[in-house]
Amino acid sequence: MNYGSFSDDGKEFVISNVKTPTPWINYIYNGNYFATISNNGGGISYFKNPLHGRITRYRINDIPSDRPGKYIYVKDNETGQIWSLSWQPVGKNPEAYKAIHGFGYTRIESKIEDIESSVLYFVPENDNREIWKSVLKNTSGKKRKLSIFGYVEFALGHGLIDIINQCDDQHFNRVHFDKNINTLFATKTYWVTNTSGTQQQENQEWDQWAYFTVNHPVVKYETMRERFIGLYRNENNPEAIETGNLSSADTDFGNTVGALQIDIELEPGESKDVIFSLGVIPKIEFEEKKNTVPALFNDIRTVEKALTSVKEKWDKFFDCAVVKTPDAQVNTFMNYWIQYQAKVAFEVGRVASYYYWGISRGFGFRDTSQDVIAVTIAEPKKAFDRIMFLAHQIFTDGKAYHHFYNEGQGELTKHCDDPLWFILAVTEYIKETGDFSILSEKVPFVDKEDADILDHMFAVVKFVENNLAKHNLPIFGRGDWNDTLDYIGGDDGGESVWGAMFYVAMLNSFIEMLGQIGITRTDIVALRDKISTSIDQYCWDGEWYIRAFGAKDRKVGSKENKYGKIFINTQSWPVIANLPNKERLISSLDSAKKYLDSEFGPKICAPAYREIDPNIGLITRCVAGKKENAAVFNHPTTWLIQAECMLGRGNNAFHYYKTLLPNRVDSDIYQAEPYVYSQYITSDEHATTAGKASHSWQTGTAAWMYRISFDYILGIRPTYSGLLIDPAIPSQWDKFHVERLFRGTRYIIDVENPDALEHGIVEICIDGQKIEGNILPVVDKEVCRVTVTMKKSL
Repeated sequence: MNYGSFSDDGKEFVISNVKTPTPWINYIYNGNYFATISNNGGGISYFKNPLHGRITRYRINDIPSDRPGKYIYVKDNETGQIWSLSWQPVGKNPEAYKAIHGFGYTRIESKIEDIESSVLYFVPENDNREIWKSVLKNTSGKKRKLSIFGYVEFALGHGLIDIINQCDDQHFNRVHFDKNINTLFATKTYWVTNTSGTQQQENQEWDQWAYFTVNHPVVKYETMRERFIGLYRNENNPEAIETGNLSSADTDFGNTVGALQIDIELEPGESKDVIFSLGVIPKIEFEEKKNTVPALFNDIRTVEKALTSVKEKWDKFFDCAVVKTPDAQVNTFMNYWIQYQAKVAFEVGRVASYYYWGISRGFGFRDTSQDVIAVTIAEPKKAFDRIMFLAHQIFTDGKAYHHFYNEGQGELTKHCDDPLWFILAVTEYIKETGDFSILSEKVPFVDKEDADILDHMFAVVKFVENNLAKHNLPIFGRGDWNDTLDYIGGDDGGESVWGAMFYVAMLNSFIEMLGQIGITRTDIVALRDKISTSIDQYCWDGEWYIRAFGAKDRKVGSKENKYGKIFINTQSWPVIANLPNKERLISSLDSAKKYLDSEFGPKICAPAYREIDPNIGLITRCVAGKKENAAVFNHPTTWLIQAECMLGRGNNAFHYYKTLLPNRVDSDIYQAEPYVYSQYITSDEHATTAGKASHSWQTGTAAWMYRISFDYILGIRPTYSGLLIDPAIPSQWDKFHVERLFRGTRYIIDVENPDALEHGIVEICIDGQKIEGNILPVVDKEVCRVTVTMKKSL
């Protein structure tokens, strides 16, 4: 079933059927204040950190789902009819309905009981609040007397403690209404900042005051959930709205809420704006700002100006990489939604969504490093800052925190891949910007005073040297990129074949970068060559590369195995690592196509494990066809696309790219949002739910798909000396157009493909002058016009 579609310009996704299979969400944030908002008004709000700065509650895996949220209720005081401006939570079927997700905002439009309404949710760029700007219009022929209620359920502070210790945590909540300011204020007098569940009593209070206000006089309010909802009801039918008995009483304990009632009258045809604001004020600034801050956005012109600023910010981001291909659907995703999701993942991390509470994971070192590539084109300063942040999570021996929070608390694990992603982040940043000075920036190790970024990279090499086992492959530890291969080594520790390929690829990048600054390190070259040689010596299985060695040299990902005979990552990364045996590289990609591809995309491994194997790990305990156990895992498929492009197989690459587009599968099957990637799609190994996607938004897929689509399919990618042009496209494309910002110059590139090639040599003219080779030089001008013609190789 079709629940919605993109707008004509591709900049909005318009949901026209209220009953989406799952909540379809959006993110609204400004870098300090974050919120999610679904098509039905559900979502979470937090300040800076969803563990320590939780403002509102959100219950995951609950029935009804997607509760609580950011709700505006309406009551007709003459008929007693009650509804909400979003379809949920009341669930009254509207006469007309649209939920529109845009970049940094969501708008919900409906018509119920002859009241047309629109509510717009967004976060201003420079103010720590979310705005709910609603407009109500009376389309009936009579005067309407309405009560409007804004409602949130507070968490206030530490998100995990709010869940596991609610019975005690309620004693520290304080909520009061200030009539003079027309604002409800809420805080907590006890605040835990430990990252894990603990009974440790930290002698401090939450450092924020939350506030909830509206641009009309509040006539009644409520501060306790049980008084507003009722003991045996939920958000569908709050007792206080039905009876009109909001207590207007403050509270110093309990399950606290913010409920504000205003009354309005609408003549026939009349409209009125009702603007709610939910935000925070630091306690150290509270007395100074409480009288002025809440009302800053009570004026509609101020709100509209702030929304325009949000839209302009996103337009500026998208304008740095623009494409026009013969495929309109591809254009919508490449120009907007892939970039949007990639930027959201960079800003938000993997911490809070419809699927994750935001209370345990924090930032992942590998995820955060990879997300850097999402912003190097448009916002290199943010990439720079994130690299500094990452460097501070590294130890002098090259190890890195696997997960950490922005307060600096982290967890060391035995994953073999984490530190090397730092090399990717730094080298990609320098290729994009030409800024080698970053290597001299001083950042402390976790366990030592300041060292420069180059020292951190050399420390990573030290980690590689100290983490090799008997086949000169990385010790698997508790996982590599695949966290569910977590007990693969037994007492021997196991060895990761993918990890070896990854090490070679990252060492290649580091060696290339060192060459650019005049440093030759033969020991690092020898280390790289030793690992590379061992891969081909020990890990070839006849048609493909194995995945790992377990205890006592047991092969994993081999034709000898009953389950998990072949894994996707060890077929793509030999190409990315530039291993020397080209016949094997081709065979690996052919094997991935033959044994892993499916209706919904290539599986992460096959066949699925159907028996628990404690000597492999969590992957074997997962249901077949989902997650890492043979699902279509989108993230590693991006690397398969890259590998196909690197071998010039544009048709195969584009086949995988198109297959994974989120709106390709019927939404009753796919269920997740059709405008962003999910972590995985259930494969045919789980026949009853094949095609069902899950864990949307917070996946590294977006950053990689953004860069691989521009860098490898379109083939316009940064190098230290300029932009390399090397398209690997579907042969049916006769041309495409790209505009790409690179080191201060806008390159306007038109590519012609007269011979229907998927790859080939290129003939390049810059401003009408033919150049040798396929690298566009760095130029000192605002605009550089480039024409490219693809030709058959001689």
